[in-house]
Amino acid sequence: MSEEIFGNIYDIQKFSVHDGPGIRTDIFTKGCPLKCLWCHSPESQGFGGDLAFMDIRCIGMKVCGLCLKACDRGAITAGEEQPNAKGDEMISMPVIDRTKCDTCLKCAEACPATALYNPLRRVSVEDCMKAIRQDAKYYEKSGGGVTISGGEPMSQFEFTLALAKQCRAEGFHVALDTTGFAPTAHYMEILPYVNLFLYDLKCMDSKMSEKLVGVPNELILKNAEEITKAGGRLQVRFPMIPKLNATEKNIKATAEFCLKIKDGIDVIQLLPYHRLGAMKYVRLGRRYHMNPNLEAPPAEFMQQTLDYFLSLGLPAQIS
Repeated sequence: MSEEIFGNIYDIQKFSVHDGPGIRTDIFTKGCPLKCLWCHSPESQGFGGDLAFMDIRCIGMKVCGLCLKACDRGAITAGEEQPNAKGDEMISMPVIDRTKCDTCLKCAEACPATALYNPLRRVSVEDCMKAIRQDAKYYEKSGGGVTISGGEPMSQFEFTLALAKQCRAEGFHVALDTTGFAPTAHYMEILPYVNLFLYDLKCMDSKMSEKLVGVPNELILKNAEEITKAGGRLQVRFPMIPKLNATEKNIKATAEFCLKIKDGIDVIQLLPYHRLGAMKYVRLGRRYHMNPNLEAPPAEFMQQTLDYFLSLGLPAQIS
């Protein structure tokens, strides 16, 4: 039964309006085979647990200090005193030596304020359905539904398939947010249960794709063609990163590919680069690889790109 199938997620987000039509519930699965330089959800990348630290939750080592006591590898020490989140007192917060940490997560388990935490949650399909059913009336009124996102949900295929099947069995619209980097056979198997694929097209040159996102693009492009041939609907997502993929050559190549599968595309979203996920890297103790001075593409450039897509008869929009 579906409730016996489990998967790893890092969040369930309600009342989402950016990941498919209407008001939606987003199920964010954990783990992704890609490593996009600009990824704004680093907590989604790894397939296992992670140790994250949110300093605004910390109540201080003098009052608590349970994390230091829980760590038997000497990876946590008390930092210098600094103002707390309210600014009304000085506290000492934990400093994590990531070279000593083995992600045992004992410190997160001991933290009463969840300042140290593990983004991973092990859930069943039924756990997800309970959250989804709570918002059924919003889907009905707005034409919304459920979006299975990630990470890459196709990397947990058994769980994603079971969740999509159960959602469709209960009459919910299903969108699948995917990188396209998964076995073609899996897309064909899940296709009858997916109303809309939110499909990333990030780089059309395969060698450049490996540099920017960590994998070649042949399988990604093949799957887009196979899905549309089989009657699947795509909402193409084109993240536009200045100096990397927002180039004249890549924009033209992306448009030309979209023309090949035009009949299966509902809309092409042109997504300007942003840095909203940069703080998440700090929480995970990781390096954010993008240039801190890199700005979003100018509005004029985005409009010119939109005009180009529209001139080809492609259903594009800036999102």
